[in-house]
Amino acid sequence: MTAADSIVQLPAGRFAAIDFRVKLVLLLLASTLIFVWNNLLAQGLLLGFTIALMLAAATPLATIWRLIRLTLPALVLIVVIQGLWSPFGIHPVFTLPQGLPLLGGAHVFTVEGLLFGLVVCCRILVPLLAFQLVFMTTEANDIVLGLTRLRVPYRVALLFSTTFRFVPLLLEEFQAIKDAQRLRGIDLDSFGMVRKLVAMGRMLVPLITGCLAKAQAMEIALQARAFTGSPDRTQLHPGREKLTAAQRAMIALALLFWAAAIVARIAFGMGGSVL
Repeated sequence: MTAADSIVQLPAGRFAAIDFRVKLVLLLLASTLIFVWNNLLAQGLLLGFTIALMLAAATPLATIWRLIRLTLPALVLIVVIQGLWSPFGIHPVFTLPQGLPLLGGAHVFTVEGLLFGLVVCCRILVPLLAFQLVFMTTEANDIVLGLTRLRVPYRVALLFSTTFRFVPLLLEEFQAIKDAQRLRGIDLDSFGMVRKLVAMGRMLVPLITGCLAKAQAMEIALQARAFTGSPDRTQLHPGREKLTAAQRAMIALALLFWAAAIVARIAFGMGGSVL
């Protein structure tokens, strides 16, 4: 069994307990290998591996599908555009009849264009799902601890973790505003596209106001605790500051695979062709 297979089979509790630095390395792989490979099979395997990790972390299928559904219109548009006008296109999927004026005999939707469109879709989905996986399974305190162990200034690490902590708060605030509008007889989900955009634009005012109030409350709380951002701090779980031997092995294998993939692409062109 390889190290990658062992990661996939980790139960949710074990996966969440993995050090944030290991997850950052996995995130590095997901964010860079998508540009190293043009091959659809390699991109598909990378996407499948990311989804397998999410399932191993007990991510509901509904959550994964919701993330994909949000980008689905853009993904379909990308595939259509690449299929019609990709410079890689050679073999047509079908050809318009010769008797058609102006467009007669034109090739429509090339095989290579459609395949490269699917590659671009993988390049969008892989980092999207990887970011969701990493920050869904990591507590804010572990993010700060992992970044400070990487010599990131504590103030920057705190700002980074606080930003991601505010994302679910924003979503909850937005949902609360929608529920308040629904109680007043205004159901945004029943509106048309234009009317919904106008209504959502008006909802930005209370949303931004609420976020500013929360940010001010956090500032007061930090000042009340005499926050200075000094790096000389004690940790609640000091034993978690050091990587275990298994985690070091995961990082080493992941970086070795990452370097090998780049060398193979540059030296031998592996993964460069769409097919």
